[in-house]
Amino acid sequence: MEDQGLEDSAILLISLGEERAADVFKHLQPKEVQRLGEAIARMKIVPHERVDKVLDRFNSDASDRSMLVGDTDEYVKSVLRKALGEDKANLLIDRIMQGSDVSGIERLKWIDASSV
Repeated sequence: MEDQGLEDSAILLISLGEERAADVFKHLQPKEVQRLGEAIARMKIVPHERVDKVLDRFNSDASDRSMLVGDTDEYVKSVLRKALGEDKANLLIDRIMQGSDVSGIERLKWIDASSV
């Protein structure tokens, strides 16, 4: 995450309040939580204009995306490829499109190597 994006994310999380920010953190990787936590801790004073700009951009982006996605299969494929890279995404996409669950040895492909 670039510095500007990290700061904007921190501002958005602060704006959400503690409970909702905590809910967001539950869905992040430890490294992401650390980076966002550090960014939040560095934010002592944020000009009101900056907060308004971040919230306006978020609201605009959310409004633009609030319509249903036309081709949900292509949407999920695109999102997964951007998030996981081509190889890992293709493995998961095959499972999703077939409706099967990832289990057993297949699950190891999704675990960070240092955790195994």
